[in-house]
Order: sequence, then structure tokens, then C-alpha cells
Amino acid sequence: MLEVTDSTAAHPVRSTGILRVWMVVAAFVLAGAAVPIALHIARYGLNVGQLILVAFTWINVMIALWEISLNLRISLIERQHKQFVADYRGRELDRVIDFFTARIRLREILRPSTWAQVWSSYSLFDPAYANRKSFGFWVDSGNGYVTLIPSLLFIYGLTFDIMPARILGIMGLVIFWMMFYGTVLYYVAYFANKEYVGHTKRNLAIFIGGTNSLWIFAPAWGIVASIILITTDSYGFLR
Repeated sequence: MLEVTDSTAAHPVRSTGILRVWMVVAAFVLAGAAVPIALHIARYGLNVGQLILVAFTWINVMIALWEISLNLRISLIERQHKQFVADYRGRELDRVIDFFTARIRLREILRPSTWAQVWSSYSLFDPAYANRKSFGFWVDSGNGYVTLIPSLLFIYGLTFDIMPARILGIMGLVIFWMMFYGTVLYYVAYFANKEYVGHTKRNLAIFIGGTNSLWIFAPAWGIVASIILITTDSYGFLR
């Protein structure tokens, strides 16, 4: 099984780490979302609307970091894509499993080359992410730089009043509309260009439908919540 590495070669080399990639991802999501949710509960009590917004927006923080890795390591992704197409033809799901079950050392966690493999693996389902000339590459790598800080401000702004509710709502509306519109446009482009050809319905349901649909439904709630923040200029419904 191929492993995580900082290598710039097309083939990742084996790692001797004791952690698995999925463990790092799970720990980042759970711990990162738990902190602002716990702080909010301690201050105001449990609010399901706030919990959903924070959990999703924190996942987007992780994705933004991955998207920055996409931008920084596109040359590596292009090379890995060519190799993975040859190695995993007809069994693309195995590449995804291989990556997330790969061993990873602590020093590899912060390296963009590690998370570039998210995209070289996903590019087996959508080659746009291994093409620096594609819209998919530029819109997603741009999203990483543009939404990272606003996402963090939104997460903690729901609890600590770092700005007026109306201002936070405007920022949230921009962020969540970008996500919603971008995902809808992604679906249109993916199916219009028939990128689904050659993939099983199961794999498409998991990696095109399942993963991306979260960026339809959660941003829709984010848009509604942001509009309420704007029109009421109050955090009351999220407290």
C-alpha cells in the first residue's frame, strides 16, 4: 500500500509513522469544532443552529488548508495524477482508501505535499484538479486563500461578539453564497463535460454526490442564518 510522504516523486514512498491519515483528519475536525462549540455552550448553552454552522465552517477551514496545498503543490499533483491513473485504473476507490489509511509521521502533518495527495487522489474522479489551467483548480485554490480567515472569524464571532451581528452576517452571506454557488456550478460543469463517464454509480455517489452535497445543504443554512443576522442585527437566535 502506498503511504504518505513529503517526496516530490510521483509515487509516494512508505512511511514508518504510527498514525493514519484518517486519524489526523478526524482529530482535526473533532477537536477544532469542539473548542468553539464548548465555549459557546459554557457561555450561552447549547444551540443546534450554532453547532451546525460551526461544525461545517470548521470543516471548511480544513478544506481551505487542503486547497492552499492544491495551489502550492500543483506540479506534484499533476505528476501523481499521471501515475495514479496508470496504477489505479478501474479501481479508483482503492486510491482513496490507500491515502486515508496510509501511515503518517508527525512531521508530515504540516507539509503541503502530504495533503496534495487529497487532490491527486480525487483527480482520478475529476481530472480538473490535476490541471493548473482548469476552472476547478483556480476556484478551489482561490477559495483556500480567500475563505480561511473569514471562516475562523465567523466561527468565533458567533460566541464572542468580535463584530456587530449585521457585519458578521454580511461576511457569512458572502462566504456561504460563494460555497453554494461554486458547488452548484461545479455539478453543472462536471456533468455537462461528462466527467462521470467510466466511473461506477457507487463511486460517483460517494465522491461526487456525497462529499460535495454537504457544500449545498450546509451553506444553504449558513445563508439563511446570515440573512437573519443582517436583518435583526442580533445574535439572539444563535444563543
